[in-house]
Amino acid sequence: MKILALRGENLASLTRPFDIDFTQGVLGHSGLFAITGNTGAGKSTLLDAICLALYDQMARFVANRKNQAEIGREDEADRLKANDVRHILSRGKSSGYAEVDFVGTDGQHWRARWQVRRARNRVDGKYQKQERSLECLSSQQLHAGTKRDVQEVIDQQVGLNWEQFRRAVILPQGEFAAFLKASVDERSALLERMTGTELYSDLSVAAFERGKQERQKLELLQEQLEGAAPLDAESRAALQAQLEAGLQQLAQLKLWLEQWRQHEALQQQEHELARHLHDARQALAEQEQQWQGTHEARLQLAQIEKAQVARPLFDELARTLLELGSIEAEMTQLQQRMEAASGADQQWSQQLAFQQQKLVQLES
Repeated sequence: MKILALRGENLASLTRPFDIDFTQGVLGHSGLFAITGNTGAGKSTLLDAICLALYDQMARFVANRKNQAEIGREDEADRLKANDVRHILSRGKSSGYAEVDFVGTDGQHWRARWQVRRARNRVDGKYQKQERSLECLSSQQLHAGTKRDVQEVIDQQVGLNWEQFRRAVILPQGEFAAFLKASVDERSALLERMTGTELYSDLSVAAFERGKQERQKLELLQEQLEGAAPLDAESRAALQAQLEAGLQQLAQLKLWLEQWRQHEALQQQEHELARHLHDARQALAEQEQQWQGTHEARLQLAQIEKAQVARPLFDELARTLLELGSIEAEMTQLQQRMEAASGADQQWSQQLAFQQQKLVQLES
């Protein structure tokens, strides 16, 4: 875990917005630096801002102490317990925040934010519950959920819980001895998490358990060996004879097994051939059935092939019949025209006779 930037506003004496980038400028090139200033300048407040953003805790306040006294007059609405972290809000301010950018144990960039405000953003409003959020800057994913869920992710990415962080990273004034006075197991676990050497402890535990198991196996074998008496020559000869007989029987069984496998392979091959023969016979029967179904068509085709010899004569007869039909139609049309002309000639003959008769009457 590496802190990249620290931002905040209205925290104790730091009443103006501040933004500290530990990756740029002198801070970015310095491997070691110190925070100095007059009393009340805000040195401890910077460390408090880091603790608030990451853990919603402050090393200067003792948390989880029951029956903690409240500060303020009885008639005030903003009475808080003495160990309440919201006391860090600057006097006369209605809201404040602390924000930390850091590199997590997964190598991603994260941003943890802590914020507190008064009701209706009024300086005399009642303190509201502090708000927390966590965002993965690398993936732009905001981790929502309860405060406990957010804290679990932060603990995982920082690699330390609050108590470990407080003892190893943020040691309040006069409390350096807290780390030294911790028990051996606590200091060992803390140093392992800080230096990333937990793996070696796990390997040590695994090696110890494996050695314990192997020692138990060895002791069991030794007990069995102590209880076993050596055999005499006659017993060893009998066991050797049984061993040789067993080896011969094993060889015979292996031979039988190989013969059985060959027989099984032949049976499998025979079964495949029988299946192929059955499929071929079934296909032949289907072809014969189709052949019988085309009997009439084949007869008709044979007749058509025989009629192909007379095809030219048939074509000539068809053309002759077609021409004959055309001539008959033309003759019918001529006959109709002759009948029409004959009727017209008769009409003109009658008209001529009528005119001649009329001429004769006029001449008389």
